[in-house]
Amino acid sequence: MSRGDREQTETDGATLMPNTPGLRATVVGAGPVACLTAIGLRGQEFEVDLYERGPDPRGATGLRGHSFNLTLTKRGLDSLDPAVVEALYAHGVPLPQRVIHGQDGSISYQQYSLDPSHHLLSIPRALLHRILIDEAERAGARIHFQHDCIAVDPIEATASFVADEGVVGSAADLLVGCDGANSTVRHEISRHGSRMTMRQEYVQDGFVEIVVPAAADGGHALMQALHDPAEPASRKHGLHVWPRGESVLIAQPNVDGTYTAGLWMPLTADGDTPDWRTLRGRAAVEAMFTEHFADLVPMAPDYADDVLRFPPAPLKTIRCDPYHHGRTVLMGDSAHTLVPFFGQGINCSFEDVRTFLTLLAAKRCDADGPGAIAAALPEYTRLRKPAGHAISDMSLAMARELKQQAGDPNFHHRSNLEKSLQAAHPDLYVPLYHAVAFTETPYHEVVARHRRQRAVLDELCRRYDPYADKDQIIAECATLLALPRVDDACDRADGSGEEAPGADIGSLDMDPADQRRLLDAVSDRLTGLQEELAARNVPASYPPQPVVAASPLPRHGTELEPLLDELFDSAMPQGMMHAHPGFLAHVPSGGLFQAAVGEFVARASNRFAGAWAAAPGLARIETDVIDWFCSIMGYGPGSFGYLTTGGSIANFMAVRCALERIPEHARHRARIYVSDQGHFSVAKAARLAGLPADRVVAVRTGLDYRMDVDALREAIAADLRDGVPPGCIVATGGTTNTGAVDDVEALAVVAEETGTWLHVDACFGGFFRLTSRGRRLLAGSGRADSIAVDGHKSLFLPHGSSALLVREKATLREAFAIPGAAYIPELSTDETTADFMNYGPEVTREFRGLTAWLPMRLHGAGAFERALDQKLDLADRLAKRLADLPGIDVVQRGAPHLPTVAFRVDGPPAGTIALCERVCERGNVYVATSVLPHEGTVIRACLTHHLTDEMVVDQLIEDLQGARSRQKREVAP
Repeated sequence: MSRGDREQTETDGATLMPNTPGLRATVVGAGPVACLTAIGLRGQEFEVDLYERGPDPRGATGLRGHSFNLTLTKRGLDSLDPAVVEALYAHGVPLPQRVIHGQDGSISYQQYSLDPSHHLLSIPRALLHRILIDEAERAGARIHFQHDCIAVDPIEATASFVADEGVVGSAADLLVGCDGANSTVRHEISRHGSRMTMRQEYVQDGFVEIVVPAAADGGHALMQALHDPAEPASRKHGLHVWPRGESVLIAQPNVDGTYTAGLWMPLTADGDTPDWRTLRGRAAVEAMFTEHFADLVPMAPDYADDVLRFPPAPLKTIRCDPYHHGRTVLMGDSAHTLVPFFGQGINCSFEDVRTFLTLLAAKRCDADGPGAIAAALPEYTRLRKPAGHAISDMSLAMARELKQQAGDPNFHHRSNLEKSLQAAHPDLYVPLYHAVAFTETPYHEVVARHRRQRAVLDELCRRYDPYADKDQIIAECATLLALPRVDDACDRADGSGEEAPGADIGSLDMDPADQRRLLDAVSDRLTGLQEELAARNVPASYPPQPVVAASPLPRHGTELEPLLDELFDSAMPQGMMHAHPGFLAHVPSGGLFQAAVGEFVARASNRFAGAWAAAPGLARIETDVIDWFCSIMGYGPGSFGYLTTGGSIANFMAVRCALERIPEHARHRARIYVSDQGHFSVAKAARLAGLPADRVVAVRTGLDYRMDVDALREAIAADLRDGVPPGCIVATGGTTNTGAVDDVEALAVVAEETGTWLHVDACFGGFFRLTSRGRRLLAGSGRADSIAVDGHKSLFLPHGSSALLVREKATLREAFAIPGAAYIPELSTDETTADFMNYGPEVTREFRGLTAWLPMRLHGAGAFERALDQKLDLADRLAKRLADLPGIDVVQRGAPHLPTVAFRVDGPPAGTIALCERVCERGNVYVATSVLPHEGTVIRACLTHHLTDEMVVDQLIEDLQGARSRQKREVAP
């Protein structure tokens, strides 16, 4: 459907705006960022409509409470028309410095820059807003107040709004979300296939606004009170800061002589630290101000009323990715909500607008309007997302600086030292604050450069006295910073391979303090990732991305933070997210965090448990885990096992054990029997064991997808008649396609009758034997000669947590033991112990037992039993919900069963494949297709994540219904 057609269509009762020629843009929101966007789009000949949920602020009076002044810097001002800038200066106050009010009553002045032209422009948000609304209307934008956005289709760039006249619809070529921290547009983007990641975190502070009235003569009371003829800085305005540890009071002057102040304080705090709970009445407020802000008290007679008038407003940070989807884009707080301590929220937002408009104009030189929009949006996300993330982090860090460091003389001296460095070597050193506020260098590039500068200066300040040796520090810092940057490459450009001058190879040793810092930094990232996964703030899978060129071997070290940024922000947000509760495509589960901790302990201690004598305590732990697994699977005394990295290795070991029973000269002719629904790793195991491909027999399955026992008997009988030795029957304890479990009891009878090794590939279903339904389903497993189990499937452990279990311990030793080497005299012949190198294919191997031992000891088998039962119930619920959907056929599932549900769409396979793709595009859940002998192409949902719950099932059903609805619309005439 064309844009013009959409504009003439009525959908869901929404009356669309009348058709207008040319490109159209809908802007949700009419705040300063929205207005600036509208002005720029009008300059590019867009028809622009802005929709704002609130009333026209130009008619509002007396609105106060949570609207602290804005501080514009060069970064933001450069995004504005010169006439607008002139109007802002007429209503704002330039701030060239901070004015620090010490707890002891002292006053100090901290210049923002040595350049007298650099300053912040303090202006009330309402004034800036009104100026930009007027400019937007003057540019020809239409602003619709009291229109609340209720729905958005980011692909189609349509939106619906509730207004007095009912539901109003808008269709455009471009939809811009400027609707703030609680953005409806962002929410709708996340629901419509963007695979958006979003992280929202509330900080501990809340704030209230306080007004300091003008002096009796109309002047600025604070400036008059601080006037000191001997201190020239006292005659200039500044950002007044009262740093008090965990609290801070900040005041900014207005042109009318008043100050707008804000008190930031923890909502809750420990010990004697003041928090908002302690300010429950006037007496408490007065006591606090008398103690901490005594010099402000006589100038703000209504401060107690201001503090108590409104509850403290919470502060939060929001990061999301991407900033666009379809023909819709996010700007300002909708894309990145910042805490206000760096004063960069409006500047960053205005830079968003300028960046996007510049990109759009450039793309329109090479493409038509819609093509230019499509090309500009991903480039906008690429440029602005790292900048938005960087300033979010810097704003949080600035809170600590304002509260705890701004009044510290050492901090003040360090700041002056950096300014002196910049004055002497402006091309080599730029202080962080200066780079953020007074340059247009992208925020993330500012951070990267600052890390290097800070590291050099920190080291010099450790070696020299920052007060006495200032000139020495400046000289050496300039010398070090002037050295050429060494690329992370193995060799120099001349190919000599020699170390570049000044390169620091670094030491491999880490002292305990550095180790703790490393662990803390990584722990913060990992726990944050776990929180995001649990909150479904990351997608179940990411869209395909271009393959990144391989990195050369790094010759020189890199700081930890950028490495973690690369790992967590670049490498991880790609591909499938098995750890996501909505990842239903494969059987492996999300991986318990506590199990990963066990693996970390094993790796960090770096003990060798391949020989009992090398680590008896750890070998005992691994043996205990094996005993637990054997017990779960129905094995008794004399059984044993070997922990492996996956089911494929376990299946290979089983085939190797089975072949040991056959005379060596006949082993190459032995047959392996597995159902046509068995896992491909069985064929791989046979190949690893040296068997040709034709030695693996795929036995047919019935309508229930279990191995046909009669067909197996016939196959073995035919081979025996031909003199072909039956080597191994592989029963499948949970197929990947449908979760079907072969009749192990019946197969055990066949194995015993024919003298054939029986192996159960129970990698999927094995640990469901913890449940009563699973024990019925896998009855007879204790009669098998060997069993493969996967803890990373039905025990919720991380990848690499598998085992081969055998009914008789000796069979492992017979298959894998090699007479000990002379240089390993510690190997034991005691049958009560186990040298694992004699029970499996590996000699050197990591200690694997803790990955399962720690979570099982922490929670007990009962917790795992309950979780597995819940997955079985959840699969039943999903199957019933799917069966109720029109046009959906659910593959019949026997009872009891494993938690895999397969289904398909009526009609050709292409419809099922397309439906799967559309569901996965949304990013909420991830499912996969497969092909069954009877039903053909199906979609599979495997519910094996410990956090997969009814919400995931509901989301899958919702996404299926939405995808089906879109399919029908697309094929409609």
